[in-house]
Amino acid sequence: MNGINWQQFGLKKNPYDTLPLVEGGDISIDKAFIGRDAEKNFLDSIFNSNSRVCLAICGDVGVGKTSLANLNKFIWKYTKEKLLFSFRREIEANIDILNKNSFLIEVMGSILREIRLLEPGLLNEEPLKKALQIVDFGQTIALSGGISAFGFGLEAGKEKASTTPIQLSTSVLEENFINIINFIKSHEIKGLKYSGLIVHVNNFDIVLSNEGGKELAIKFFNEIRDILQTPDVYFLFLGPKNLFKDVISVHQRVKSIFYQTPLFINPLSKTEIVKAFEERMLLLKSDDVASYIKPVEDDVVFRVYDLYNGDIRSIMASIIDILGQCSEKLGKSLSVNEAMLLLGKERWERIENVMKLTLEQKTILKYLASADKWISQKEISELFNKKQSNVSGYYFKPLTENNIIEEKERVKNKPYYGLTVDYMPLKFLIKSQEEVNKSVDEKLGQLKLL
Repeated sequence: MNGINWQQFGLKKNPYDTLPLVEGGDISIDKAFIGRDAEKNFLDSIFNSNSRVCLAICGDVGVGKTSLANLNKFIWKYTKEKLLFSFRREIEANIDILNKNSFLIEVMGSILREIRLLEPGLLNEEPLKKALQIVDFGQTIALSGGISAFGFGLEAGKEKASTTPIQLSTSVLEENFINIINFIKSHEIKGLKYSGLIVHVNNFDIVLSNEGGKELAIKFFNEIRDILQTPDVYFLFLGPKNLFKDVISVHQRVKSIFYQTPLFINPLSKTEIVKAFEERMLLLKSDDVASYIKPVEDDVVFRVYDLYNGDIRSIMASIIDILGQCSEKLGKSLSVNEAMLLLGKERWERIENVMKLTLEQKTILKYLASADKWISQKEISELFNKKQSNVSGYYFKPLTENNIIEEKERVKNKPYYGLTVDYMPLKFLIKSQEEVNKSVDEKLGQLKLL
């Protein structure tokens, strides 16, 4: 893939950055965020009317849950009458922090890091000084094992996770957590007075997709039940659609402390996504140009939207893949036909780089890509005169293992296969090649008639 020169479009930086919008990012989160008025009003209402909150925010991966949470943290941190402190980088749920001790240290470390960014001198005051020692102790233990711990003392954006629980008593950690909350409510931080704290935890999608993840998550919420009842703390847990039903609701004592209606997030509409991209481009427009050029026409966004069912992260990643295939300066917006052909080309190059397919394997893959229906192994066996065992092991297995094809349905217990969503763009490449070949054949036929 070629490096993309955003200046050719009159832009300073990439408007299709797949990272969620965040406080302190390249573009202002409150200006770049589009839509979700109903969801924002819902969050405003429960924050206004409650002295503490536990809320599950549920939806598919890539739908925009994190950006929504980050926006509302920003709004309540700076613009509301009742201000709520928050740390700009969310806590990422993983197997290492899904226990009470590690979770408390992760939260405290995140709070202290944010205070260091805003007003570092406060870290010299009690109880922050004591809390900092506890977090540093935990980090030292983790680093001795070669792992970055608790997300503290590192650059924003590089804090990924913790490690196994350190040997500190739970009562000591709980006491220090409460002391930090009381400090936030009783002191000004960079000139602002706060009434509480928002804690934002991400990535339960990943946890629940792993073996044993569901059981671990259920145990975790049961273990931190008392922490979730801390006055003036507003917990937001982000995950898949089944997070509330299959995890939080399992124990009534846990369910009872959560807001009983999860906030379900659906994809933005096509027009909202186009508008969001336009707002990003406007914010990233180079100072020395009168206007920017859209890298791709709106129809490209609409086509990729349909491909990924509104997953904005996948939409943006695909547009970057498309533009990365352009070796020459564009100076114009790519049309939908141009863009989809380039996306198919990128996917084929990705396969070539990852797998060393034989000519026969490529032929069968192209057949699967060009078919307008799902294909069985038996059909491939008969069509290409191959043993079905060879079709399964030599042709289909490497393609399924590399997430290029997948089982789509079963008819009378017989599996039928097709391209995965990520590799559906191969169809555009194959179709384009077929049209080129057809045009060449027609021209040759005309020559023969002359």
